[in-house]
Amino acid sequence: MAQPSVHQLFRRLETVGKGAYGSVHKGIHVPTGNIVALKIINLDTADDDVEAIQREVALLTQLRDAPNVTKYYGCYLDGPRVWIVMEFAQGGSVRTVMQTSKDGILEERFVVVIVREVLAGLSYLHKSAIIHRDIKAANILISAAGKVMLCDFGVSALSASTTSKRNTLMGTPNWMAPEVAQPTPVYDSKADIWSLGIMVYEMVKGAPPHSDLRDAIKVMQMITRVKPPRLVEGDGSKDMRDFVSNCLREAPNDVGELRSEDLRFAKIIDSVSPPTNF
Repeated sequence: MAQPSVHQLFRRLETVGKGAYGSVHKGIHVPTGNIVALKIINLDTADDDVEAIQREVALLTQLRDAPNVTKYYGCYLDGPRVWIVMEFAQGGSVRTVMQTSKDGILEERFVVVIVREVLAGLSYLHKSAIIHRDIKAANILISAAGKVMLCDFGVSALSASTTSKRNTLMGTPNWMAPEVAQPTPVYDSKADIWSLGIMVYEMVKGAPPHSDLRDAIKVMQMITRVKPPRLVEGDGSKDMRDFVSNCLREAPNDVGELRSEDLRFAKIIDSVSPPTNF
């Protein structure tokens, strides 16, 4: 008996995003009526692009049971395209939430919940010897129920061990750790902690540092040459400012393992549920 085609299994609804590889759509799983995200990628592209897609699918398969990671349901070939079926995030990304918020920034009460959940996801990744390599507000999704999820594993790296170092340049320049932005990058999972600190800065200030520069090379040069950015008085609580400075250390060896229970600035969240009205 012939297997049903991807078009029989899923129906595309509206387009929710477009990128270098293809497009993302809200979709429906026809047999159940469940809403899903459909990432449709054109395989008729450069070999390294196809490798990145294969790597993302392999990682998503490995991370099926990971906390705070978008659920992966499967992938289907459709001629020269591949459909990757994922959990749908009704709330969009943290970046889109920021864009609809007053002054384009998030209140600290929302920041703390997002950071706590991202740390839970990163903890799992790092223990699995995976470096995300592109932590930023645009890559953190929010479900209709307020669940916070890491997405976009296209540039993630599977290390040989939890102590191994990477030496490939990946990620988005403004969120890169200095050791990643170097001409010869050598880094480990602590690079994600730097990016998390920059993401908190982004949520509080509306944009990451050096966002006025359009040249990626100049941004990377600035990251390696200037002192790490800091939140200043008036940018939220002292505990949150301290958290950011603990993430953004010049020497990666100075960065300890950050755990959700270390978040003194998030002490209020133990008594509240994650908000659903971002």
